[in-house]
Amino acid sequence: MPKLALYSELASYYDRIYWWKDYAQEVDFLLKVLHRYGVRGKHILEVACGTGNHTKLLAATGYRVTGVDVSDDMLAIARRKVGGRATFVRGEMKNLGRVVEGTYDAAICLFSAISYNLTMSDLKRTLQGLFDHTRKGGVTVFDTHFTKKGFIDGHRGEDIFDDGETMGARLSFSRRRGKIGEITFSYLIKDGPKVIMLRNDVHRLGLFDLQDFRKAMREVGFDRIGMYVDWKFARDRKQNEPRDNVFVGRKPS
Repeated sequence: MPKLALYSELASYYDRIYWWKDYAQEVDFLLKVLHRYGVRGKHILEVACGTGNHTKLLAATGYRVTGVDVSDDMLAIARRKVGGRATFVRGEMKNLGRVVEGTYDAAICLFSAISYNLTMSDLKRTLQGLFDHTRKGGVTVFDTHFTKKGFIDGHRGEDIFDDGETMGARLSFSRRRGKIGEITFSYLIKDGPKVIMLRNDVHRLGLFDLQDFRKAMREVGFDRIGMYVDWKFARDRKQNEPRDNVFVGRKPS
């Protein structure tokens, strides 16, 4: 994955940019999923852990988390935030076998990170790694906001944050290029006397149908595959607007 400004130069502003994200709701959903699937162990592999917001909440409930991320800058923040209650290692999601050993009771890959796999081959490679590092009877959970049908070509977005000390704006423009969705971010941030302007932070995302994810999961070996919408168990099959699609798969016993 290329070095993206959001995960490198702007890593220290990441949590401010995403101030609106409800990590607590997502972790609560995860805990309910683990209960429903009968997962009793407390070891979780978190791929693309970012700055450790999910990690911190899981650790607070007694889980032992190993967080993996490709960004040293993000991992440094996660280590400061979570401390010794979790282990963090640098690694790429498509090459988990190079950075982690053994199996976990559950594996997670959240905040649409799975969509950085641009091809079905890459997607299956990442899912295979999650499968291989999950114990029998354990589960893998991942989500994405970006699908072939839901990605809006030409969408323009604006996000603003102001925490009393730092304020900023992020503009985005989305463009579909075949099976790839490109989102280009530009930032203007005022941090005390410092002003940061950064343009053309381009994020490339693989656009798959929901059935593509299911198919890849089945081919890797998952069973009891479930799909949920917006971190709720109520199933909403309407596909006329962007939403978070959450996938759950079990490794057969």
